[in-house]
Amino acid sequence: MQLDLVKELDSSINGRGRPAIPLRLTESVWYALGASYHNETWNFLISDLYGKPIATHQIPTGSIDPSHFISALLEGIDHMLDRVPGRLLPLIGIGTPGLVNSTTGVISRADDLGWKKVAVGEPLTKHTGLPCIVMNRHRAAGLAEARYGSGRGVKNLIYIGIETGISAAFINDGVLLEGADYSAGEIGHMLIDPNGPLCGCGRYGCLQAFSSSQALVRLVEERYRSLRSLGEKVEPNALWDAMSEGRLTGVFIVHEAHKGNEIALSCMKKIAVQLGIASSNLINILNPEKIIIGGVLSNTGPLLTELIRSEASSRAMESPFSRVNIEQSILGSCSGELGAASLALKSKIPLAQRWLDSRK
Repeated sequence: MQLDLVKELDSSINGRGRPAIPLRLTESVWYALGASYHNETWNFLISDLYGKPIATHQIPTGSIDPSHFISALLEGIDHMLDRVPGRLLPLIGIGTPGLVNSTTGVISRADDLGWKKVAVGEPLTKHTGLPCIVMNRHRAAGLAEARYGSGRGVKNLIYIGIETGISAAFINDGVLLEGADYSAGEIGHMLIDPNGPLCGCGRYGCLQAFSSSQALVRLVEERYRSLRSLGEKVEPNALWDAMSEGRLTGVFIVHEAHKGNEIALSCMKKIAVQLGIASSNLINILNPEKIIIGGVLSNTGPLLTELIRSEASSRAMESPFSRVNIEQSILGSCSGELGAASLALKSKIPLAQRWLDSRK
């Protein structure tokens, strides 16, 4: 009570003896701050103790240069610190691309962006004076789904995030499997076909090389080049225009597939084959109750999740597949930053005590 984390509600009298005093978390005293990076944009979120978003903000980085990535993060955190309506739990959660060492706060490598050894935790703590936890953005999103989304109450949960990279969160009884070096869940580098395309990691045939947003763009571009080389007429359409003008993205392709563009849809089906293979392998090995599909390609609409479900159904063992639900993320685009903020919410009692002790 002295930490102002909970408040008393009116008690009810049921039988003899002193009535129990019901408690609930306070909504307007303590808050948590999280950030997550997607599509060359930092997304920031302040939540209350229930994980309810109170304020959000976005800052585009303008490029994938690591220096712009860090400067935009610091700018956005400063902006959000000024917007905290009460006390901030003294820990900032950060979700980034790539393989992240959460002990050092360093992105060891992000092959989809060409990064190696990008320090995130040290410059952020030096700038704000606050400790932080840095983790992979899809692992953070998986925590959000487990705590506040459709993964609540699910004992064995897998979250798969599909963007420039592909990664997963394996969650059992609310606990995230991190691995010896925080690399558990790097399914983007699961070998699908050794004769497949070159991946950013330097190997051939990784899932990421087949089914990331860049892979989807490459498939559409190859399809149009093939049509032109065969002398076939290409009717003007939004997809062709976007490619011709150099603004074609995976998200745009998914939008066009939902609108019925045949080339977009056929390329979506192609990346879903490998995602279905990967999902069926995970189903056979881990026997999850639920797989949640997230990331920018999934958040655009239900099509990708439906295609993955269909592919997995024909490849997974019958018994474990009969137990699993494959669903689209219900938290959508805010899941990464909400999961990052939840890192502070999970430790709210010691963090609140630390805040109070620092003011004595």
